[in-house]
Amino acid sequence: MTGRTAHAARTAHAGRSARAASAALALLALTAGCASSPSPRPSPSLSPSPAASTSAGDDHGAPAAGAPWRPSAALSGERLAAVLLPDDDLPPGSTAEGLAVAPTATALDPKAEAASQQHPECAPVLRAMFERPAGSVRRWYVTGSNVLANRTQIDVAGIADGLSRERFEALRAAVTGGGCTGLRVDNGKGGVQLTVEPVPWPGLDVPAVGFRVRTPTGAVASAGGFTRVYLWAAVGDNRVLFLAADDTAHAPALRPELVTPQLQRLLAAAGGPADQVAAAN
Repeated sequence: MTGRTAHAARTAHAGRSARAASAALALLALTAGCASSPSPRPSPSLSPSPAASTSAGDDHGAPAAGAPWRPSAALSGERLAAVLLPDDDLPPGSTAEGLAVAPTATALDPKAEAASQQHPECAPVLRAMFERPAGSVRRWYVTGSNVLANRTQIDVAGIADGLSRERFEALRAAVTGGGCTGLRVDNGKGGVQLTVEPVPWPGLDVPAVGFRVRTPTGAVASAGGFTRVYLWAAVGDNRVLFLAADDTAHAPALRPELVTPQLQRLLAAAGGPADQVAAAN
């Protein structure tokens, strides 16, 4: 194989990997997949510091709500896009894919909407997972190899209808209050069970709710199903949603080295330094 041919093959493979990872995380339909045989692929370390370990551990206690609510108007347009982590602030060995903007609000998938009607206690969880406010911006951040567990999605939005706090409180009640522990979703193949668990992430400077959604099927490279880990954090009428996912056996978790600077950028853009915000309140 010539150098040019080998390069083309590697490029095509990388493109297929990125598309496959994005597609695997995009829709509830992923939960309809079947577990395959175990893979020799090592599970990357996603909790690099002791302080971060609680964010991805097996502690199923109710996560702290974070700091007090800070009123702040919704960002939009260029200001919202500027909130996302720039390439210069990424951890070593990380890259970011292209920015994507939602020109209009994205509602729930019909099957997710039907599930929310059947399980109203879980509607806030489904909304957090799948709705996108108009004007929201997102990027995929890749640390290391372009495989599922190394990909973190960050989605920042301004919620201009003034319902940000209401949605946050509903999500917190659903996740930490035990209102939503699981639900069944129609996947066209008899349905699939989703298990919802709180994920503690203490020490944040903004109100936040962490949770993970497990499914018994949908694994890509190992047995044991699929897990998505989310963190929904707010600064007034602005929220940032983090997502990491992979086969459950690989213990996916969010990366603190992405979460912390992203939250700092949102706080600076939407609310200013914490001491100034506290004084204003």
